[in-house]
Amino acid sequence: MADLLFLGPSLPAAEAAALLPGARILPPVGHGDLLRLAPGPGDRVLIVDGFFMHRPPVRHREILLLLERGVTVAGSSSMGALRAAELWRYGMRGVGDVFALYRDGVVTGDHEVAVVHGLDEDGYRPLSEPLVNIRIAVRDATRAGAIGPDEGAAILAAAAELPFRLLTWRSLALHAGAAMDRLQLWLADHPVDAKADDARRLLRAAAAGDPALCPAGPADEPVRHVHTTYLEGWRSRYEQTKGVSELELLVTLRVLHPQFAELHRARVLAGFSGARPDDPGLEQLALSAAGRLGRGIPVPDGSWLTRDETALPAAEATLRLLVRSLGTAETRQISVAMIPPELRRDDVLAVARQVVVTAKAIQANLSRRQGRPARFRAQVADAVLAAQWGCDPAGLTAAAWDRGFRDREQLRELAGFLIGYLRVLRAPWFPPTRPLEVVHQ
Repeated sequence: MADLLFLGPSLPAAEAAALLPGARILPPVGHGDLLRLAPGPGDRVLIVDGFFMHRPPVRHREILLLLERGVTVAGSSSMGALRAAELWRYGMRGVGDVFALYRDGVVTGDHEVAVVHGLDEDGYRPLSEPLVNIRIAVRDATRAGAIGPDEGAAILAAAAELPFRLLTWRSLALHAGAAMDRLQLWLADHPVDAKADDARRLLRAAAAGDPALCPAGPADEPVRHVHTTYLEGWRSRYEQTKGVSELELLVTLRVLHPQFAELHRARVLAGFSGARPDDPGLEQLALSAAGRLGRGIPVPDGSWLTRDETALPAAEATLRLLVRSLGTAETRQISVAMIPPELRRDDVLAVARQVVVTAKAIQANLSRRQGRPARFRAQVADAVLAAQWGCDPAGLTAAAWDRGFRDREQLRELAGFLIGYLRVLRAPWFPPTRPLEVVHQ
């Protein structure tokens, strides 16, 4: 059993390590992190802090996938409290005051827990005060009679008007009037840090083996409809086998396999026409299917053709329109299903996997030498890719379309890790493809 703790400004890492010995302490959680780590049954994922703005936040379906797999997922304090309040019905466990405020609808916005903080080397030191801390301090001071209800409401109203980046006890004192003097006197003897307190409660419960921190079970609402195209696309991007993701395999085959464009064309036309990719009459069937769509698909006006392709026969121009428009539309969510079945073989994938490992090692070495992440200029990347495909750089966008990339920008983004490899090494040899009938046996 492994404990994975996502922690940032809510609690110092050293204190967290003392409260839950053996836990693997990770930076605040962001989109893709849970998929990249791929915890399994028996593991516990404890979410305290998460990214809101500088990185996309952790998605609900990423957590639902872990719940479906039997992973215990619990949250408190910040992003953990927010996601637990949204998903507790499905088996995510919530701990603490902040979680309860979200679950009960007292607070709703993520700005309540947002803070400005330092970098990881500074221990994510908080540089502002979360609104929820002020809310709980006002609540407790009001219950203790240190301030009146109207004074508490005025303090909260003043705090809510300040942007979360500027919200500190000092800035609030300048806006909330005399009531803040009485609140600060009370706070001197009764300090409030709700997010830190909730994080401690979560870690103590985990260390004690609290039975409430358990996987989703029969008492929870069943998790349904988790596996959407979006989730499968995220899995292909972030889940890894031996350090290689499905997305990296797909991109490597798209860029380097000499038959990918031909196989991609057959797969897209087969999906459009309902025929098999190896049907000898596939292209005519696709043209016939296009003709049945009302007046038919018009011959491209040039938007999907290069200047050299404008004189193509109408049939070929229409086929390229189909392949490029349909084949690039599906790149919104990239998955392993886009690898043609002829290439979905252990021997082919083994070559692609080794290319990815080598390419990432070359990229890491370049980054160490440069002292920053290695990135090639767009013109350099375009020239390398055009040379690989045997086309003029002016025709690179069309060549990218023929391999399923949405545009030149997506090609540069996804294939960037291969540029250093192609500048240092030649494209690898891939085992020859076999007929589809062999693949399907």
